[in-house]
Amino acid sequence: MIFFGTKASTIKNGQIVNINCPHCETNSSMIYSVFGKYAHIYWVPFFPYKKITFTECTNCKKTFEYKELPDSIKNKIDREKERNPVKIPIWMFTGVFILVGIISFGFYTSYQNKINDAEYIKNPKVGDVYYIKVSDKEFTTSRVDKITRNEIFLTNNDYVIDLESEIDEIDKNENYTKYKDTIPFIQIQEAFQDNLIISIKRN
Repeated sequence: MIFFGTKASTIKNGQIVNINCPHCETNSSMIYSVFGKYAHIYWVPFFPYKKITFTECTNCKKTFEYKELPDSIKNKIDREKERNPVKIPIWMFTGVFILVGIISFGFYTSYQNKINDAEYIKNPKVGDVYYIKVSDKEFTTSRVDKITRNEIFLTNNDYVIDLESEIDEIDKNENYTKYKDTIPFIQIQEAFQDNLIISIKRN
């Protein structure tokens, strides 16, 4: 369940003077407040989408929405806003910044993993685990047990899984028991270049 909603927060307060209140008809002043409405997810502000203005007569305390005011008062408020512009606070974009940060971190991590994998495939170590694409819907792992000048000795995982995202679930010591392979070093590199070895785990 995603908790999505909207909220409003005061982003500016001000005052206009020498106005005639539409309610009490007294020449007085008005306090105005500008509220910024924003959308949030799990109470984290994502983006502002609307500004609304309310005023209050200092004499009778009657509150008005901007659209209810006569043009003479609207004009005074508008001129006041021009002199002191209403700025959207940066915190109302918090969710956007978090989302951009997560996406950027994901791209960086993926890029760094590719660099690491390219290094690991050239310089294998005992204990490396190769995540292998058997077919479009079959994935498994192989563990490096021994390395010679030209060959790599592997123990293959006893299990195959149908989702790449869940391949970690079968990478357990007890799952490497009986299926052995000896692969020429160059063939391992070719499998990596062909994306049959999709990732390398090194502890």
